[in-house]
Amino acid sequence: MSKRRYVGLSVFLLITVSLAFFFAIPPEQETTPSPAAKDYPDSVVAETTGADKVNVVDAAQLVERIAVRFLETYGDTIDQPATQAQLFEERRLLLSKYPSRGAALFEDALALAFPELKDQILALLAKLSLYYEWLDEQELRLQGLETLQRQAAVWQKREEIFGQLASQLWADEENAIEKKSEAFQQELTRLNEAEHLSLQELAYQLQATVDNLYDDDLATRMTGAGTMGRTLFSMNSVQNQLKSLPNEERQAKINELRRQLGYPEDAVERLAKLDQEREQKWQNGEAYMAQRQQLQQSLSGRELDNAMQRLRQEYFGSSAPTIAREEEEDFFRFERGRRYGVN
Repeated sequence: MSKRRYVGLSVFLLITVSLAFFFAIPPEQETTPSPAAKDYPDSVVAETTGADKVNVVDAAQLVERIAVRFLETYGDTIDQPATQAQLFEERRLLLSKYPSRGAALFEDALALAFPELKDQILALLAKLSLYYEWLDEQELRLQGLETLQRQAAVWQKREEIFGQLASQLWADEENAIEKKSEAFQQELTRLNEAEHLSLQELAYQLQATVDNLYDDDLATRMTGAGTMGRTLFSMNSVQNQLKSLPNEERQAKINELRRQLGYPEDAVERLAKLDQEREQKWQNGEAYMAQRQQLQQSLSGRELDNAMQRLRQEYFGSSAPTIAREEEEDFFRFERGRRYGVN
């Protein structure tokens, strides 16, 4: 239906209904925060046990009035799913005021206002009902989840019920998340190149960025899971400074940074021990690679193969077969980039 047709029908219905309602409907008191509540006056249809009884205005006139409001409020963009979804609240209000007749009033008004889209809208609202029922049933479980887990669970259910429409129905929410993610990535890029900042200042600015963009729950989760630390220690600006330090001084700096990010002391001590185990493996691996290069320059054929096998056994013991298989696939683990505090 064209916009001109919507407007024409709206004007016609508005003139017809306004005369009937001018003297019949008293001023409404705002009893609910919803802007639609005032459009469903208690005086129009009185509820009785088992059935609704028409008191003041015929139910058909109420349907016409509701249809006019639908046209005026939603007519311009009713073809969009996000607009159609707003009718869910309209139906809820009708059902709350007219429990036994609300569904029929809503569907009749919908058919009058948007006959070509009625079935499509009702199908969408049925899916929304399923979604909100799921939210009610899962409320306690969702409240017990951390922010990212809760968001993931909710979005998974939305996509399960609505498919690709989920992104349109919750576009504002999705856009807000994308904007935060983009802002975070921009800040990481800046900090990654900030060679002039001290290690403490880099950690402070990373923490401040997370606190400003996300809630406390996410910031706590990032610290507890080690995400914040891995992010910090993955920055070139941090690695270049750590690389220039002797091992003991470097470990002390790493420990300080972890404490600054909020790691508990037992985690700092445990990770420091892991760092030193990694340090020994890297030193062992670098020595192996140097010996390997010398053998390749001086030997060949079966003699080289036998020498390489002995060398791997000497440096890696029971892990020698794993190293051999990796090298057969052209993977050399000690040629990877070293990231202090990470690997």
